[in-house]
Amino acid sequence: MDVSKSVLIANNFPKYNPMQEKCLDKLTNSLVVSAPTASGKTIIAELFILEQVINEGKKVIYTCPLRALASEHYKDFKRKYPDITFALSTGDMDSSSSYLKKFDVIFTTYEKLASLLRHKTEWLQRVGCIIVDEIHELDSDRGPVLEIALTQMRNMHKNLNVLGLSATIPNAKELSEWLNAELVKSDFRPVSLKEGVLFESDIEYKDKSTEKGDFEDTVEKNLDEEKQMLVFANSRKRAEGLAKKLSPKTKNIDKEKNQLKLEKISNSVLNALEQPTEQCASLADCIRGGIAFHHAGLVPKQRELVEENFRNGLIKIICATPTLAAGVNTPADVVLIPSLYRYGNFGMELINVREYKQMSGRSGRPKFSTEGKSIVVANNETQKELYLEKYINGDLEGIESKLSNATTLRTHTLALIATGDIYNDKSIWKFFEKTLFAKQTEDIGEIYESVSEIVDELKEFGFVCEKGEYFVCTPLGKRVSDLFLDPKSAFSLINALKDKRDFKDFSYLYAWVNCHEFFPLLNYSKKLESILWEEYNARMNEIPFSKENLLFDNTAVQKFFSALMMENWISEKREQTLFKDFGLAPGLLFSKTRLIEWLAYSTIELSKVLGEDRHLVHAKKLSLRVKYGVKEELLALVELKGIGRARARKLFSAGITKPSEIRKNVAKVEQLLGKKISENLKRQLKISE
Repeated sequence: MDVSKSVLIANNFPKYNPMQEKCLDKLTNSLVVSAPTASGKTIIAELFILEQVINEGKKVIYTCPLRALASEHYKDFKRKYPDITFALSTGDMDSSSSYLKKFDVIFTTYEKLASLLRHKTEWLQRVGCIIVDEIHELDSDRGPVLEIALTQMRNMHKNLNVLGLSATIPNAKELSEWLNAELVKSDFRPVSLKEGVLFESDIEYKDKSTEKGDFEDTVEKNLDEEKQMLVFANSRKRAEGLAKKLSPKTKNIDKEKNQLKLEKISNSVLNALEQPTEQCASLADCIRGGIAFHHAGLVPKQRELVEENFRNGLIKIICATPTLAAGVNTPADVVLIPSLYRYGNFGMELINVREYKQMSGRSGRPKFSTEGKSIVVANNETQKELYLEKYINGDLEGIESKLSNATTLRTHTLALIATGDIYNDKSIWKFFEKTLFAKQTEDIGEIYESVSEIVDELKEFGFVCEKGEYFVCTPLGKRVSDLFLDPKSAFSLINALKDKRDFKDFSYLYAWVNCHEFFPLLNYSKKLESILWEEYNARMNEIPFSKENLLFDNTAVQKFFSALMMENWISEKREQTLFKDFGLAPGLLFSKTRLIEWLAYSTIELSKVLGEDRHLVHAKKLSLRVKYGVKEELLALVELKGIGRARARKLFSAGITKPSEIRKNVAKVEQLLGKKISENLKRQLKISE
């Protein structure tokens, strides 16, 4: 098959760009491509997939950092290449996903790939190529997951082809050497990027050209020119504030042409939750005017609507936190960055150059823009000079392995023992000398000592034991590894489950928020501290840990506050009240409840291994209550599609307490919930007229 020709046809391209041309004769070996954002690196992945699957007959894994990104690429590739079988697998972390063996290409996240390795998934033996998108994420918090997974895959397959796709990085050669891959570096961008700094009412660009106009003038000017903008804010609150502030400027843009469409999107955003919150209303109001905010506080449906309608041009401006820069494909004509400071461990800190380049690189829309502009705002002359020197004209930081982090290393050491990748002192050395960490330090003595100490700790936890000259996982340790739990968290949870006291709902909730997986904990107002301490002491007998441990835990009140939030949620406190009392946003509540569901599932699985069957029913019911945010009496109703906590409570209060009673009260249900919901329930329950 002529792969080169097929990919051109699928993308309706006349020819490849200079960066892509460099890769055309390198599709059968390992390759690292380091090129700017929006330079067309995904096309290299398409070329690789066709070459490896059709011409080489190999199975391919495509892995990336985010579920949304994996989903986006999966849909795009599946549409373009119907003769290849594609699968998307980003969830169910406690499964070998054996069904994936029949697909040619599997799209995963880094974490799902690691999970498949932990479960010793049989079909991984047949993978001949792995494509790693955003491989510069080796330097991030999730980097160790990727680094270990790549090392395991390369150990498993001596002739594994690796395609690493990276933003521009200075140590790309070091990365390619680690992977035994050829390097293609390119500074090509299909749309040129003009970077500048705005101070007062003057913009100075890298090429020394200038423009007049302050921040709001710049926004208005680009709107007048029908350009789309991304505005990157340093917090969720700031993103929302900027969207509201700039909203009047977009109100009249394409009003007649797009108003009905924007109204429809606005209504979808408003009703993404069963009961709209103030945040839902704010976002919906902004969207009516063609502007939106985007951050982790939105629920997934709202984020998807914002991204989709920015791409199709209906939304003209997104005010977002920087996570959007590393996420799905949302290029703009202009990127505005009001501040290069973020809140860190020591107060407000300057971001690194690579994060700035990730944001600025979103500027310039192929096929639409002739030039992209990125403008960062300075507050004074000194700051302006710093931004020009360090960010506009300065050098990027190199990628550095994060494998030495103690918590990370503990989790992966247990997993490597569980999979048999390490089994004695010599094997520790042999495995870790193949990591990026070893290449960069050139002395793995430090990590060897750390891993040896961790193995001893895992023995104390009862997760690892010695058999002659070898160490192996115990059944309990294997289950902890499969569940993707931090061993220290798991040990704490196991001790809680062994506690002989009578468990209340709050006992489980506290044990779960106590796990590292739930972090970061919720922050409380200092004026509440004395009240929380009083409540904490009054309820200490419900917490399944020794009083000594509780009194010496400096995060105990934060954990108590976080557990209180979950208790309020399952007690059906109104969402708006919950958000106000606990400083939450809908998206954050959604992510925290998903984490608790996973920890509840882990509790059930660990209880089975421990023989603590008394926890099974209680933990299962509590997991469902956390999922839906209800009291136990509503569980039968909320399992019906389209019935959330508010509708279920409305039915229950009217005497309809279980699905079978809906059959007898169809007219009453329609009166309570409306015709559309009633018809949906009739279809689910197969109720005929």
